[in-house]
Amino acid sequence: MSFFFLDQKPPVAQLDCLAVSTGQSNLLVPMPAVAEIILNQLPIEDESSPEWMLGWISWRNLTIPLIDFSALQGAGSCKDFADSMRMIVLNSLVEGHQHRYYAIVCKGFPHTLRVAEDSALSAENSGANNGAQNTQQKPLCISFCFSLDGQILQLPDFEEIETYLCEIPNNC
Repeated sequence: MSFFFLDQKPPVAQLDCLAVSTGQSNLLVPMPAVAEIILNQLPIEDESSPEWMLGWISWRNLTIPLIDFSALQGAGSCKDFADSMRMIVLNSLVEGHQHRYYAIVCKGFPHTLRVAEDSALSAENSGANNGAQNTQQKPLCISFCFSLDGQILQLPDFEEIETYLCEIPNNC
């Protein structure tokens, strides 16, 4: 008898996610992409970094880049979050850059959403769909916009986000 199939898992019928407000967007981030949620800390600024990078933060004996997702999308900075700012540390999912982790700022504490296989997702006409009737450009770093339980959410395009990580210097 072969034990080859014992370590294989059945397809997932539901996925736990975080609903994250970045000021500009309400993102739906799958939990496997999230390493940790941390409280606000002052980043170490780096003059040579792109405008959408707020600086470097310390996390688990690492120095990781802190990204302003709203600024990355060209919508301006999110510096007005004050005490409600949190940081979502994300696992890097794409190769081609030296950053294993990076963080994005968010407003308030993200809340958990469970997206089941049979969830009623409806596409939103916000430019993220590629239909023939849609003449708008899809938002930068967004894969898909949809409505879930009446809330408009955007699925981040991690591959596109991580192409921007190549522009960040290796260390502060």
